[in-house]
Amino acid sequence: MANQLPTQPGVFTRASSGMVRQVRTSDVFWFGWQTIALSYIVFTVFSWVFYPGASMELATLISILFGLTIAACYALLAAVYPRSGAEYVFLSRSLHPAVGFALSFNFTFWQIFYVGLNGAFLSIYAIQPTIAAIGVQQQNQDILDVATWFGDGWGLFLSAGVAILAILALHLYGAGKYFKWQRIGSYIAVASLVVTLVVLILAAAGVLDFKANFDDLAGSGAYDGVISGGKDAGLSIGAPFSMSETLKFVLWPAFSLWFTITAVSFSGEVKNVQKGQLYGLLGAVVAMGATFIALMALYRGAFGTEFLQAASNGTPLDAAPFTPLFTAIAGGNVVLTLIMSTWVVTIAFFVLGTVFVYPSRTILAWSIDGMAPAKLGDVNSRYHSPHWSLIVCAAGGLFVLGLYSFTDKLGIVSGFLGLAINFLVVCVWSIFFPFVRRDVFENSPIAWRFGGVPVLSIMGAISTIGIVPVLYRLLVDKTFSLDLSYVVWGAVISVGGGFVWYVLWRAYEKARGRGVDTQFAEIPVE
Repeated sequence: MANQLPTQPGVFTRASSGMVRQVRTSDVFWFGWQTIALSYIVFTVFSWVFYPGASMELATLISILFGLTIAACYALLAAVYPRSGAEYVFLSRSLHPAVGFALSFNFTFWQIFYVGLNGAFLSIYAIQPTIAAIGVQQQNQDILDVATWFGDGWGLFLSAGVAILAILALHLYGAGKYFKWQRIGSYIAVASLVVTLVVLILAAAGVLDFKANFDDLAGSGAYDGVISGGKDAGLSIGAPFSMSETLKFVLWPAFSLWFTITAVSFSGEVKNVQKGQLYGLLGAVVAMGATFIALMALYRGAFGTEFLQAASNGTPLDAAPFTPLFTAIAGGNVVLTLIMSTWVVTIAFFVLGTVFVYPSRTILAWSIDGMAPAKLGDVNSRYHSPHWSLIVCAAGGLFVLGLYSFTDKLGIVSGFLGLAINFLVVCVWSIFFPFVRRDVFENSPIAWRFGGVPVLSIMGAISTIGIVPVLYRLLVDKTFSLDLSYVVWGAVISVGGGFVWYVLWRAYEKARGRGVDTQFAEIPVE
């Protein structure tokens, strides 16, 4: 592997990118933990009823298993090419520069897209439900009106916009500072989550009476009325177990659990990249996947399976029928509500922080290779942060947030198809990489075999088996994405746009006498 790393500046105009290795293995774990976005379990549970007979827990377990193999593929390839830039670096160096750039462009586009959407989600699925729960418990319409303000129009744009700018400021102070605050936020979230789990366990055991508390707030018989209302609306309440529906539902937890892989975008900043990425990513998938399953089981036990499904049709309460609201009602105490809502808000805030990292590092890598304006490769000498690329991410996110806040053009999960295309290509390439790039593989720190077969190839094959059906579901599932044409065309344009950029920029650089092809013969500088 040492022979593959550049020891001289070579064709690069600088000997260093300016980034430094200041990220620990635990930081990778907490980054993956936050990326999984446990807060957004609300719309996973909310959508469950539309897959009659599906097991949320089993679907999540399946998603975990494939999430582990996908994460392994990315982590192992990152160990071979330990630089920031994710797929762009290892695909452009091992498969083809055009493929590496186009897929990187695709993922970067959607990550910036989700800077805006995750800002909105923080307001809609974290801040708004917290305030609404307090308003319901206090039976105070003024508080409920404040909650409503956070969910639409200027309230949504301003609250989410402030969060985007706050995250930008954290990142501008460097990875060390950002990951320090991420650790603090994660510790706080864990403490809040423990309290939530205890309350749900007590409610599931009957020590806390959710049904009685709900009826006290919504009116006598309201709990049973929600269930009968759901049945009258034609929802498949309490349908018998269905394996086919469970497999269809897998894409919902996958939309969270498969995205730990974005941590490979900052491989050049991880102190022990060979072990840090692998341990951090796999640990995050296991830990948060187990938490998903625990919460799903406890929600059903505490609130009742039929009620949880029927609530998707609405409740008599003047608040969105999301699980944080029901958890607060089960606790029956405003102070408990504030404590239990802390993990929801904290994780949602740092989920927003995670989607800044991938695009800012890939844009930096493009610039180093001469595939983007040189200015975007500037790194602050004091904080070691790629400040211009971070600002581009924030500006793009604010634009998307504006579209989401003031128009009805954007869907909640419409980018998953485009993102999953990257998963498929990386995992399929993982199957063949040890054979096509035999010398690189044999001299790498991950030249492991099981039964004579490269572990990377095994992980790639298993991952591909899991990704293909999810890709199919993304093309046909109208519960997951109402506007399928938007989903498909969004993916086509984002991938196609990457190829167009590559061809045009390469031609532009050649016309200036600065061919970029030689860049792809070696790994980028640190």
